[in-house]
Amino acid sequence: MGVLNGKNGKNGKNGKNGKNFVGAGIDRSGKPSNYHAGGESGTDISVALMTTLEGLGQAWATGSKHPVTEPESDDHDYDPNFHYFERQEPFFRDYIVDYEIDRLFSPVSLANPIQIKTRMGPETLCELHRPVWNADNIRIQLNFIKSAVFLRDERLDEIVIQQTDILSFFGGLYDIDYDRTPWTLTLLDAVLRLCTYLEMPVKRYFSGPRPTRYSAFVQPMIPIPTHGTYPSGHAVEAFAVATVLFALTTVTKFATNATPFDATVAFQPPGAGTEPSLLMRLAARIAQNRTAAGVHFPVDSFAGAAMGLAIGEYIVNALGGQEKTGHYELNVPDAFESDFDYSLDLASNHISRTPGKPVAASSVDRLLKDIWHRARLEMKAATRA
Repeated sequence: MGVLNGKNGKNGKNGKNGKNFVGAGIDRSGKPSNYHAGGESGTDISVALMTTLEGLGQAWATGSKHPVTEPESDDHDYDPNFHYFERQEPFFRDYIVDYEIDRLFSPVSLANPIQIKTRMGPETLCELHRPVWNADNIRIQLNFIKSAVFLRDERLDEIVIQQTDILSFFGGLYDIDYDRTPWTLTLLDAVLRLCTYLEMPVKRYFSGPRPTRYSAFVQPMIPIPTHGTYPSGHAVEAFAVATVLFALTTVTKFATNATPFDATVAFQPPGAGTEPSLLMRLAARIAQNRTAAGVHFPVDSFAGAAMGLAIGEYIVNALGGQEKTGHYELNVPDAFESDFDYSLDLASNHISRTPGKPVAASSVDRLLKDIWHRARLEMKAATRA
């Protein structure tokens, strides 16, 4: 199959860690040759999207439409260097975006509890406590995995593809591809790389055991990752992407000192005449598939969801010009008692949000704000009725 496409993954520019794309090489334009959103298709990704629809669709209201973004003109006050920046080759732009978005965050505080903090402040965005793996918790979590094993057959294609590609599934909900929405994907790619950058030190510190540590009957259906299991990286990345994409496609137009964005609104019932937001349910399904595959406990996904929501919400508020954002924390003892089911309202089940953390948006580089504005314009067009 060749090297994994290097668009995602913190070190992905050299093709070494393209964590979230199908490993299928690159076409002449430099884009992933098998990237579904606007690219070529295939039986595997088509079957995976079909089973995803069956899982997310439930009652399909055919008269409902996407939430439409509030009209937004292109009278944005761009940085004078932005037009120079947008003419540069993609790998250069990616490095610059990574540099600017990474420095919004402080180095991860490697102590129990782990704290994900802003660099400006610093304020704590997310707090994760070390889980206690006693006999009762192990038994409860293994029973959840035992139940999830029966999902393997129907989700086979999803599980296999999502090892290296989650954006194709979000591309199944919205018209995102490198021709129509290049700035949206520039931002989402950077978010995925950022998540890998932040989650890996956390995994290393907690060194969470994989399910096979406790039972040979798990028999994972995919190769077992060698790094720690807590939190689930797929959950971190899926919920961060879902949060940013939800903010890009909702009716709220962000302005300085306006009401900060709250990611938990994505779990609320939709407005009349619009589709329910499937983004959070898709993120949860991606996370749940890792339990079905036998490589994660449900508690790993709860922790990853908390971290992903916090990261995504902070990025939205910082780039959107807000002055505050939320703080997320996982109630680990309670999370051990629950299966991670995408039908759950995750905003009120074990994951708590406290509002009011300062963002210092005025310190955010204008380049990131310019990219946010361009992405808003793209998604306005992509969701136009």
